Amino acid sequence: MASRASRTLVRVGRVAFLASVVALVPRAEAAGPFRFFSVPPCRRVDTRNANGPVGGPKLNANSARSFPTLGSCGISATAKAVVFNVTVTEPTDFGDIRIFPADAITMPLVSTINWVTSDFAVANGAIVPVGPNAGNDVTVQVDMPVASMGQVHLILDVTGYFE
Repeated sequence: MASRASRTLVRVGRVAFLASVVALVPRAEAAGPFRFFSVPPCRRVDTRNANGPVGGPKLNANSARSFPTLGSCGISATAKAVVFNVTVTEPTDFGDIRIFPADAITMPLVSTINWVTSDFAVANGAIVPVGPNAGNDVTVQVDMPVASMGQVHLILDVTGYFE
């Protein structure tokens, strides 16, 4: 069990102070154990390149695209998750990207990376589980304002994987 502390403002007469409350919460655990394997940094996806499975075109607003990852860049074909450096560049509208296993039934509620239109490039690290099917292993969902015609380039650099 892990503990989580919270603070509450308590008033006694005219005096106020912060009281800490510690509660035990169950720790989130993966169905592991998994081992981490580092690989030399390898560019797996770059939408600035020619159109193709791991290249262009730019990602459109409010759309999803899946990419193959397993068996490339030194990633084992039996990997359970891939470690990415995620970079977005040249956005034409503000937004975020969510990356998740290609076979996921629901998308995660949490974004992997956020940006505003004035950002030339923004990067973030991510550990992304991969789908169990062959072919496209991870899906990228681009979220921008409703009815946006925006686009953004995506770069995924692999730095390791879990197996």
